[in-house]
Amino acid sequence: MPLTFRRLAAALACSLLAATTASAQAPAGPPTKVSVSILFITADVGIFYGIEKGYYKEQGLELDLQRMTSAADAIALLATDKLDVGSGSATPGLFNALKRGLPIQIVAEKSSVRPIGPDNNTSGSGSLLVRTDLREGGQVKTMADLKGKRIAVNNLQSTTLNYVMRGIARGGLGKDDVTFVEMPFNQFVPALEKKAVDAVMAYPPLVQTIEGKMKLAVSMPESELHRTSANDATNIMMFSPAFARSDAAKRFMVAHLKAQREYMRLVVAGQPGEVCRAINKYTPAMPADCAGMSFTGVDPNGAINVESLERYQNEWLQWGVMKDAADIRKNVNLEFARNAVTVLGPAR
Repeated sequence: MPLTFRRLAAALACSLLAATTASAQAPAGPPTKVSVSILFITADVGIFYGIEKGYYKEQGLELDLQRMTSAADAIALLATDKLDVGSGSATPGLFNALKRGLPIQIVAEKSSVRPIGPDNNTSGSGSLLVRTDLREGGQVKTMADLKGKRIAVNNLQSTTLNYVMRGIARGGLGKDDVTFVEMPFNQFVPALEKKAVDAVMAYPPLVQTIEGKMKLAVSMPESELHRTSANDATNIMMFSPAFARSDAAKRFMVAHLKAQREYMRLVVAGQPGEVCRAINKYTPAMPADCAGMSFTGVDPNGAINVESLERYQNEWLQWGVMKDAADIRKNVNLEFARNAVTVLGPAR
């Protein structure tokens, strides 16, 4: 059962107190360099914040951040030990790699559909946004009215497709009932302005920009992620085989989980300023003053929602995007999270 808002705050405070008396000892000598692929999105907050707070340094680690555009870029590097730590969403490319037997280990969630903050029912959730003129004009009142409409998605081989499909299914629609238009997120605004698309699948802070500031589109409540995909993993962390065998992997997870717990504690307490400034330092597009920002959390004890990964895969199989299923659980390794909880103390 997910932690409630109040229980989460108390649990994080207690676990952070325990961390001050039980921290893993970094080895003597120069720091161990760890190559980490980064998408430079809010899901990377555990990396950014941990660096800024010195959590990786206190574990004797020096992170080499490498920009990647997708999980696909990292998978081959991870499998051949040319990258230590990678991340991405539950895509067909990942599952096909696991099916081929690539020795990638799924070790943690970097983000999930667990909205946190003072308004924890909606903050941090993505949504289908329908053009304002279509909503106000009455052409689109319910999800069923999206039949025949053009929906912009950033990538048809990403979980964005899963989220759109789960939303329109609430209106009795399927994949062939709408037209998908693939384009990068930075093209959503001009596409809506030119009426080249009827709806977009967007995430914070883009949701707040399109709906709140520019008034170009309006959210369809039935499609919001906290309604269609509650507690699902949205971004996962992976280790290469060689890195997983090293002591550095355990120390890395201690630092990462500590950073995740601390940023969640600050957001839950309504004090996200320090977190936003850390994100802004690495991703300037994210506002340093937290304007329009919202956050999602993860399980503070490092659990992975494997069922949600299997759900993504089953949907890809159902739509014919994948032919054969991978045994995802064979590649899930929770030993690093368990060790981190032993070091930091459990969040109850």
